[in-house]
Amino acid sequence: MLVVDDHHDTSFTLCKLLKTEGYDVDHAIDGVCGYRTAESGRPDLILTDIHMPRMNGIDMIKRIRSQNDLKGVPIIVMSAYGKRLIDDAMSAGADGYVEKPLNLEKLLAAVKGALGEQAASRNAKAF
Repeated sequence: MLVVDDHHDTSFTLCKLLKTEGYDVDHAIDGVCGYRTAESGRPDLILTDIHMPRMNGIDMIKRIRSQNDLKGVPIIVMSAYGKRLIDDAMSAGADGYVEKPLNLEKLLAAVKGALGEQAASRNAKAF
């Protein structure tokens, strides 16, 4: 699993929570690092913020979806910036979203749901 978020507190909390739940977690600080990490490691799932330096989450999603071997990796967007940006992320290829501030129970449910639905067709899912 890959967490892409430039806010240290958020990414630290998410990585710690996911590791406690038994997931193998990598972290990237922006879209450029997230894309490179996804490309080299092909994670089972990507959790990404939208607003980040160098490359935002939407552009990272577009680049990931352009790679044949990454097209099937589920992507969940985390955002506090409202429906328009979430819609843009979904149009770029995200599979679902979780609104910030994060509810950790909803986030875990989203992760478990996305990992169980990798073969399912892409439909926007709010968690």
